[in-house]
Amino acid sequence: TEGAGHSALEMDGAHGPALAPTGQRLLLDGSPCGEGRHGHRVPWQQYWALFVWQMLLVLQYALTRAICKLGIPDDCHPHASLLEVVHDFQVMFTMGFIIAVLTGVHLPDRFGYLFCFSKPRPRGVAFLLIFLAGGPVFGSLGLVPFLRRISITTSFLEGSWVNQAIAALLVLGAVFLLLWHFVCAFKHNPIQGFMAYALSRVAVWLFYVIYLGVASCTADVSVHLHHYVIGFLCALLAEFNHPASLTLLAAGSAVFVQGIAAYDADPVIEDHRPFYFLF
Repeated sequence: TEGAGHSALEMDGAHGPALAPTGQRLLLDGSPCGEGRHGHRVPWQQYWALFVWQMLLVLQYALTRAICKLGIPDDCHPHASLLEVVHDFQVMFTMGFIIAVLTGVHLPDRFGYLFCFSKPRPRGVAFLLIFLAGGPVFGSLGLVPFLRRISITTSFLEGSWVNQAIAALLVLGAVFLLLWHFVCAFKHNPIQGFMAYALSRVAVWLFYVIYLGVASCTADVSVHLHHYVIGFLCALLAEFNHPASLTLLAAGSAVFVQGIAAYDADPVIEDHRPFYFLF
């Protein structure tokens, strides 16, 4: 369905849980519980969905590196060594896996919604276009001198009022989109589903808040919230089968990969303190 109520958080279907033989225990989704040795069956479709998702991330990574050779953006890192590329992939695959699981990409209904290419609603075409174009478009924004000066960090206070106004609008837009997803989760899911959605996202966001807070209070440690982290945190919200959520997942994931591919998967803190080797 096209509505926002159809999500991976729902515990039962539109007609209630499936019936099971007398005395057989049910799982949370109402399906029969496979008991005993060899009772578990490997859901190969979920592994296939995860593989497709990770290959999409690799495709965006390769596209970004190709665009970098054209000077978009004009400050791409060279990625001179194989070790740098392997490190990028390690971070991209790990964080990409988290995005896939929390947004339900590996689940049949969610995967079918995102990658539907049949009429009357070929949503897969829109998803791929937004995802594949998102990286190059975001990278090209830095070529516009006016946009290049826009910052959502504390440095925007030192800029002009136009800079401050645009940065404030970006923050307000992000907050609205965040709140929309939480309201959507509350309206279209039971309380258990809403709490699962809210707590899982808040836990990840809170971790970064604490991480940055501790780092900013530590001497000789500088903090830089890379945009690949922002894309990652935004994409985590996009779990729902709704056009707005589909767009957020595609755009947020594209920015996430573009940040890693163009500038390396650098940590959000830089420790300037000297290291000592003790023997």
